[in-house]
Amino acid sequence: MTPFPAPPDPESAPPPEEEIRSLLEGNRRWVEAVERDDPGTFPELARRHRPPFALVGCCDARMPMDLMTSASPGHLFLHRNVANQIRPDDPAIRASLDFGLGVLGARHLIVCGHTGCGGVTAALRGKGPPSVLDWVTPIRELVLETGTEDPDELSRLNVVHQLERALELEVVQEGIRHPTRVLRLHGWVFCLDTGRIEDIPLPIDRWRAEGRI
Repeated sequence: MTPFPAPPDPESAPPPEEEIRSLLEGNRRWVEAVERDDPGTFPELARRHRPPFALVGCCDARMPMDLMTSASPGHLFLHRNVANQIRPDDPAIRASLDFGLGVLGARHLIVCGHTGCGGVTAALRGKGPPSVLDWVTPIRELVLETGTEDPDELSRLNVVHQLERALELEVVQEGIRHPTRVLRLHGWVFCLDTGRIEDIPLPIDRWRAEGRI
């Protein structure tokens, strides 16, 4: 048996009450393990919230952000949406970054996409629920701009594109120009078939030449 068994197919799934109970039981086991291995963790979490990382990721259930980075509670300030987008017209992402970067003082902004992304594939194929197609319009525009037809390569390009859009936000500009606590930008792609994170090279020199940073 693997440590992380795949969820059952809907046809063979347990009753709904048992499914939700398994999550609550999992929480109980997790709390017991944390209190055993690192006493005092929860009072410290209640007292202090200063995450070093703000991470914008896709809401795909196969991307367990904390597990895949072995991050302890309190380290990742998370915002998730379909295809890990940073849209300046989206009040949710603006609020998350204003709070995570501006108030909590995260020192790293990470955009993390993944291979096999359904939102990216919808943008590439032009097929999906109308709300999803509307949401991924910027990625559809990226397809026209680059001519990319490979969905995983588009995921990589999308990560860089979202960081470029983050540079349009005042809180990000304030962070990268801060005299002492300089904000660092990172682009990642989580590879579903290996479990490994690919660190995407960023066009820092081009951004600098364009006056973005």
